[in-house]
Amino acid sequence: MTTRRWNHPIGPELGHGLAQHLTHQLTHQLAYHLAKHWANRAVPRLCGLLALWCLTACAPGPARAAGNAQPGPAMAPATAASAATPSATPSATSAATSTATPFHFEVPDGPPLSGRAWLHPQAQHIILGVHGFNDYSHAFEPLARTLGAERPTSFYAYDQRGFGANPEPGRWPGAERLLADLRHIAQQLRDRHPGLPITVVGESMGGALVWTAAHASPGLVADQIVLQAPAVWGAGSMPWYQRLSLQFMNAVAPDMTFTGRGVQSLGISPTDDPEVSRSFSRDPLFIKATRVSSLAGVTELMGRAQSLRRSSGQRTLVLYGLKDRIIPARPVCDWLTQMNADPIAKAPDFVVYPGGWHLLTRQLHTQEVLMDMRLWLDQQPMARLQNAAQAQQAVCAPG
Repeated sequence: MTTRRWNHPIGPELGHGLAQHLTHQLTHQLAYHLAKHWANRAVPRLCGLLALWCLTACAPGPARAAGNAQPGPAMAPATAASAATPSATPSATSAATSTATPFHFEVPDGPPLSGRAWLHPQAQHIILGVHGFNDYSHAFEPLARTLGAERPTSFYAYDQRGFGANPEPGRWPGAERLLADLRHIAQQLRDRHPGLPITVVGESMGGALVWTAAHASPGLVADQIVLQAPAVWGAGSMPWYQRLSLQFMNAVAPDMTFTGRGVQSLGISPTDDPEVSRSFSRDPLFIKATRVSSLAGVTELMGRAQSLRRSSGQRTLVLYGLKDRIIPARPVCDWLTQMNADPIAKAPDFVVYPGGWHLLTRQLHTQEVLMDMRLWLDQQPMARLQNAAQAQQAVCAPG
């Protein structure tokens, strides 16, 4: 069936009874016409809900075509010798950590994955960033620069398969392949930097992926993990019309795409920084149109993450903002409630920011978030640190 794109707002009415006319005898052509009719009869609200599934797909503009950006050259593997390099002067260190180096990460079952690194000449800590849905490795630029300037850290980030500068952007590769890529890359960093502690930072969908990988066999090579606004929004926390509409559209029009047009008029944005929002529309590597099949895939991954309530054994920090409209409070509240209901579960550390948005390190006021992350990584006292029960009280509070 030919791939179609509609920018029409979608609503919860399900086409005023259209679904009852679907039978097993429907041909692909009839399914297409029904899907188009259903989309045209809808109202704006589900457009916003679909944008929440898209996590950060709020920037206007068409989806980019594959191959319009070339990944950078492969990075030479870092070795233990690089960690023993004589200390650089402050100016040299600042220049080294503020400039991203393009590189590739090898994976066993496909072409290398594009990425970048902010390298410190005398690194004592390794951080791996795992970006969110429709985003790519550039998302970690502010965090990498800040941490690299304040502590001897080499920060790596890669474009997940199906995102960024990799082949076939916008096509969901499957959660298992994403998990395998993450495990493989984390192991590569361990091999390149033996003896150095590794922290894996996941933002939004990346947080869901990191949390899931840390719990699933064979686990995740990391000494500690940080989850920024983790996408723990399973189907059980979604209204029935969201679940049914996604199942219906994935069955009849999996390649149909949605953009975020009209979402900002509903007050839905991942950040309060207008320059960050504008950068999404200008950036050719940021995916702006999302396939229904990708929405179904990321929803399944979010559900897996939400069902995991015990600590993976690694030291874990979860950061969440109460102004987050992309991953709203209700599913996070459900996750925390399940976590606190288990009397033997070891819960992560939490920081809940009353004024925090979804993109916590790309909002107007990032100082608190960056300071808390640095303090936590250095295992220093944190005034805002909360346990799971305190986080539940903050997130689940009415209003």
